[in-house]
Parts: sequence; structure tokens; C-alpha cells
Amino acid sequence: MRGARHRPAILVVLLSLVLTTSVADSVFDKQQQLQGLNGQIITTKTQLKQLIDQENSIKTQIAALDSQLQTVTIQIDQEATRLAAVAAQVEQARLDLNAKEAELAQHIAAYGRRMREMYKSGEVSGLELVLSAANFTDLMNRVFFFNDIVQEDRRQVEALRRERAAIEVMKADLESKRQQQAQVVKNIQDQKAQLQGMRSQRAAAEEQVAAIEVKFAQQLQAMEAQRAALQTQIASVIGESLRARSTGKWNWPIAGMITQGFGCTTYPFEPYDPTCSTHHFHSGIDLANDAGTPVHAADGGIVHNFTMNCSWGGLCGYGHYVIVVHAGGFTTLYGHLSGYAIADGTQVDKDTVIGYEGSTGASTGPHLHFEIDLSGMPVDPLAYLPAA
Repeated sequence: MRGARHRPAILVVLLSLVLTTSVADSVFDKQQQLQGLNGQIITTKTQLKQLIDQENSIKTQIAALDSQLQTVTIQIDQEATRLAAVAAQVEQARLDLNAKEAELAQHIAAYGRRMREMYKSGEVSGLELVLSAANFTDLMNRVFFFNDIVQEDRRQVEALRRERAAIEVMKADLESKRQQQAQVVKNIQDQKAQLQGMRSQRAAAEEQVAAIEVKFAQQLQAMEAQRAALQTQIASVIGESLRARSTGKWNWPIAGMITQGFGCTTYPFEPYDPTCSTHHFHSGIDLANDAGTPVHAADGGIVHNFTMNCSWGGLCGYGHYVIVVHAGGFTTLYGHLSGYAIADGTQVDKDTVIGYEGSTGASTGPHLHFEIDLSGMPVDPLAYLPAA
């Protein structure tokens, strides 16, 4: 509602500046500081909200990294197991190859010895075997013996050829296993490097989160302390102002029941105030009585009559209301009136009837919205009114 009366409030502030005391100036200055600090706190909290979202995003990334770390660790374990199996195969293939090469070497040596013995003793030709035979039976025996020798020679040569081919296959297999082993080793090295990079990235993210939390906790703590100090100073200045005033300076504008107090409220039609946990602020007190009840000036001053008109032509906000400008930087506001009793710009004394209770503007029934402002800032009327 306060924002809806900017233009009439300009006139009120100009008039109040003439009557403002040094105490009011001090209160206004510190309230301005407090308002600015509240804005900074709201901005900082908004930034903190953004950083909390960023922190949550980083934590999500950390969780994803943890999952990847676990996956890579499992892969490394699997590759290490595979490497051990391949290494065992390589070793067995190496042993088999060595044994086969040793066996082939023995066969070659034996065959060589036989060839040398035949060469030294002189190789027997088939014609010599036939001519030197004593009889036919001896001849047949010699022929069969000669065939056996030839076939054995051929068999041994073929066996040596097969053994050489088998050894070449084993060598190729061994080389393949060694290449496979080298690839497994490379995979493990790459995965370990990836793992180290992930761990570094995770550590950096955690440091970033910690730095964010520390920075803004300190900033908010400092601002809260500054705000508390300003509030204490404001309370002290207002207290001094109240003690300096004579008892009974302010009077109740009407007799009635307080239906809504001053300060933060859950009522949704009150002005928005981000410093309130309820997000709404009531700048005065509501007093309920019968419609048409005369409304009196709480103190002497200059009367100004206003009406809040909505764009569609109906009454809104305070409806018909009166602002009285008092000495010392004070103004009082009387809202939701059914009508005025004093002409605009008139000087009135305390208890002068200035209007009549009504339900104009944003009102749910007949009542009076009574507000006291000090240097343009609302204060709690109950701190100034005498005990009921």
C-alpha cells in the first residue's frame, strides 16, 4: 500500500522537512542505511541461492565422478586380472616354444649324426645290394631293408618340416600374446591416468564448494552484525526522542479494538517486504468501530486529504485518507475513511475531528488504518500512544 501513494507522499515529505529535528534526521539517516543494508542482504542471499544451486550442481558432478571413479577402478582390477592371465599364457607359450625348439634341435642333431655315419661308411646303392646278394631270399631281404631306410629318411625329413612349422606357429602366437599383454598394460596406464585426473577434479570441486560456503557465511555474518548495530542505534535514538517528549503528546484517533498490529504479517494484501519472513508488512494498526465514527487528529498539524483511485475507477489501497503533518518530522495517516471533516491544508489541533470511519479502498469492513511515520519511515504507533 505504501508504494501506491508516492505522489501525495512527496508533498508530505517536503512539508515535514521544514519541521524535522536533528533527532529525526539521525533516525532517518540510520533507517536509510538499514534499508540499504537490507537490500544488500537480500542481494547477497540471492547470490547465495545461485551459489547454492552451483554448489549442488558441483556436488552432482562429484557424485558422477565418484561413480566414474568406481567404474574405472573396477576396470583397472579387471584389466589387472586379465594381464595376469595373459602373462601366464605368455610364460607357458614361452616354455612350450623352448621345449619344442630343444626337441627340434635334438631331432636335427640325431638326423645329422645318422647322415654323417652313412657318409663315412659309404652309402649303399640299390644296384650294389642286388649284385652282392647270395641268393634270392637274401636279395629280397636287401630290397626290403633298402626301402625301409629310404622311407625312414623321408619320414624324418617330413617330421622335421612339421616341427619347424609348428615352432613358427608357436612363435607367432607368442608374439600375439606379447602384443596383447602390452595393450593391456597400456589400458591400465591410461585408466590410472584418467583416475588421477578425476581425483584431482573432484578435489578441486570440493575446495570450490568449501570456499563458497566460507565466503558467503562470513559476508552474511558481517552484514547481519552491521544490521543489528544499526537497529540498536535506531532504537536508541527513537528511545531518546520518546523520552524527550512529554507524556500524552499523542492521542488515540478513535476508540476501538485493534484488529491488526504493526509489522510483518501474513495478510496477502499488505505491501510486499522481502525482509519479512512472511514477505508482507503492515505499516500501522487497524482500529475497528462502527461505520461513521468520528476520527480525531492524534496531534496538532496540517491536514491533507487524499483519495487512491484505481485505473478501473474504483477505490483501492487506503481509499479516502488523511495525512496530518506534525512537528519533529512526524506525519500520521488515517485510512479507509468514509469522508473528510476538514478542508485540505487546514491547521488543526489535537483531537480535532478530521474524518469518519469507513471501509473505502482495500478494506474488508469498517475500520481505521492509523499510521505514524517518522521522516518518511513507519514506526509502531503503540510506542507513541498512551496505554489504552
